[in-house]
Amino acid sequence: MCLSLQIAAREHLRELALLRRVRDRIDREHDRPLDLEALARMADLPVTRFVQRFRLAYGLSPHGYQELARAVRNREAPGAEAAVA
Repeated sequence: MCLSLQIAAREHLRELALLRRVRDRIDREHDRPLDLEALARMADLPVTRFVQRFRLAYGLSPHGYQELARAVRNREAPGAEAAVA
């Protein structure tokens, strides 16, 4: 593999690791408003590129992922079945 491809692959893996940390933070803080600027800084990316890369990695925008995380947490909450019925 040529050196430039190795560098690109290493950078891609680094970016994916940073995006994973952002995703984990969204999971932990699913009930708080999103601060896209802070999340983008965590990923070491400009906001626009961060949103694009997050969507490519996880199939949803950060906001969409947060909404999904909230829905999952609400379904798993004790007494959630009683609230639905």
